[in-house]
Amino acid sequence: MVETAGAALEAIGIVKRFGTLVAVDGVDLELARGEIHALCGENGAGKSTLARILAGALAPSAGRVASDGPVGLVHQHFELVDRLRVWENVVLGREPRRGLRLDAAAARERVRSLAREYALDVDPDAVVESLPVGIAQRVEILRELAREPSTLVLDEPTAVLAPREIDALFATLRSLAARGAAIMVITHKLQEVISHANRVTVMRGGRVVLRAATAETSLDAIARAMVGGDVPALATRRAVTPHAAFAARDLRAGDGAHALRGASFEVRGGEIVGIAGVEGNGQSALCDAIAGVVPYAGEMTLDGEPLRGNPGARTAAGVRTIPQDRQREALVLPWSIARNVALGDHTRPPLRRGWSLDRQACDALATEIVRRFDVRAASIRTSVAALSGGNQQKVVVGRALAHEPRVVIAYQPTRGIDVGAASLVQSRLIEARNAGAAVLLVSFELDELLAVADRILVLYRGAIAGEFVREGFDRARIGALMAGAA
Repeated sequence: MVETAGAALEAIGIVKRFGTLVAVDGVDLELARGEIHALCGENGAGKSTLARILAGALAPSAGRVASDGPVGLVHQHFELVDRLRVWENVVLGREPRRGLRLDAAAARERVRSLAREYALDVDPDAVVESLPVGIAQRVEILRELAREPSTLVLDEPTAVLAPREIDALFATLRSLAARGAAIMVITHKLQEVISHANRVTVMRGGRVVLRAATAETSLDAIARAMVGGDVPALATRRAVTPHAAFAARDLRAGDGAHALRGASFEVRGGEIVGIAGVEGNGQSALCDAIAGVVPYAGEMTLDGEPLRGNPGARTAAGVRTIPQDRQREALVLPWSIARNVALGDHTRPPLRRGWSLDRQACDALATEIVRRFDVRAASIRTSVAALSGGNQQKVVVGRALAHEPRVVIAYQPTRGIDVGAASLVQSRLIEARNAGAAVLLVSFELDELLAVADRILVLYRGAIAGEFVREGFDRARIGALMAGAA
């Protein structure tokens, strides 16, 4: 274990109330210089609220925080200015100047230098709103690293990073810790905790339920502390006779480095096809093309018939999407759970009666999704903005699977959710597959694909680089193809 040099940050008796909800309940926490400290817990356990308090972005209702220097916070949901370029976001508030003028050349070079130093590849001139989620995550991390904090808190920083990017990030964090920084990483990926953290704290229901040195605990002990018992097992995969469903021929979409460049494949009803690949190899363009939200070339069919039309027409045809960015692409944050689950189906029965929305049917749907997906909310009238990120994700997944879909496009469906919730979402995808749906699962978690997919396609530079059936899954070969090996 790393020898630490004393506390860089200390939190004592932290309480945070939102009305009658107690999000953080009497938490004590110490972050030491020279170590990586993992914070784990179920969705809604209070982790992100605590992180914002530690960074000074949110005032506690009770208790105090003491630190020996600036605290940087890498947010789970990005705090970037979408219309600005990467370099403008990174230096925002600390712009280099030449006299009275902004020195754009120096700013770009600063970003390039940081990206090289921390192995986070970004294009300084790219506009943030054009970036895939994984690339935007790198920008969020670089922005905080540029501020040289003495304590760095990262909220789900690896949720959309590929395995080699995760390894590079933790190498960077270890380097920062070795220079005397205190690092806290909020993560649901328990193998990361065991592999990279020195200590772990687990929260449940706003309270600390486990503190341990990682060398003295285990994955199972951390998982049990998070969920308060055993992690639910995955749903049983039933034998299903695959039938014709979705097919793509020479599908092309997007442009530049992240374009899809002529993919041909099929996803049969009654199977889950996983898409493996490093972020930025055409996954976003692929899913957006199938959903009908971007122009594309090539051919798509559903049960042998051409698949055309706008996103609404595709939804009506039974194509349901779990987008990569729940807050930007899937939810209207100020709206209630009940209103959000009606989106996409509000113009058709059973949610539409004549010329008006059937509020009773919407409420019944929302109640069923909250039950089946264990959404932690006071009621179906709760605004989704008030939910934790993981509970927001469960609303999105529940809506996509609610109406016996024919095709499900699932882009990182377990991003940022805890181990118990991830198991539940994966089980619901398996159940949809068992019921005859064609499920296309895009995930940067190879373990997830190996656990739930019937077939895996490797996407590299916008093209299919390899195909594996479940009986022939080969982790090493899949990983090599993801990296571009022939």
